[in-house]
Amino acid sequence: MNQTEDMGVAHPFILVLGVDLTDTVTSGFAFDQAARIVRRIPASQLHVGYVLPAHATADEAREELGLLELYVSEKAGALGGMDRQSTGVHVRSGDPARELAQLAADFHADVVVVGTHRTMTLRALIGGSTAERLMAATGCPVLVAGPRPKPEPEHVIVIEPPCPDCVRTRVDSLGASWWCERHSESHHLRQHHLYSYHRELSLRQHDSEVTPTGTD
Repeated sequence: MNQTEDMGVAHPFILVLGVDLTDTVTSGFAFDQAARIVRRIPASQLHVGYVLPAHATADEAREELGLLELYVSEKAGALGGMDRQSTGVHVRSGDPARELAQLAADFHADVVVVGTHRTMTLRALIGGSTAERLMAATGCPVLVAGPRPKPEPEHVIVIEPPCPDCVRTRVDSLGASWWCERHSESHHLRQHHLYSYHRELSLRQHDSEVTPTGTD
């Protein structure tokens, strides 16, 4: 948090949020995450930046600035809790990564938040994305917000109860036989309910080649 003093002046926590008005879904992920952060930090500042192509005209920039103000107002109103949040909006033109990095430098930002439409994995950040280039250019952490990962299917191991007939066979034979008639059949190994291959060892036999070695 940028709460240290510089020349005797304490700086508030500053968050720079990069959005793209042509992709409100991705921008929404970033805005939601940024809002969660600044709402928890008193006297924090939120600076929302939108970067136009380098060839954008001044009239286009002014028009986009109005649209950005409207977008920020609607998002803040929908989320709630941002009535007194100090917020600035900025429209620049050029390379998105460079301009957002410059915006962060201009305000001595503590963190930059951008969005992605991809489920967040390490692989999703590799490949020359704006987020990756931004990470290399800024002097502060970059938080990439995206959709929640889809829950992985639960791999629950279901243990089947022992076959009652097998249990009865073991009791009746005093352990001489393990399986009932059905599970003793060779064709049963091709069915769904499989038993492992086994070899019955008589405890009355002694293997002279096996000697105790003690415990570790």
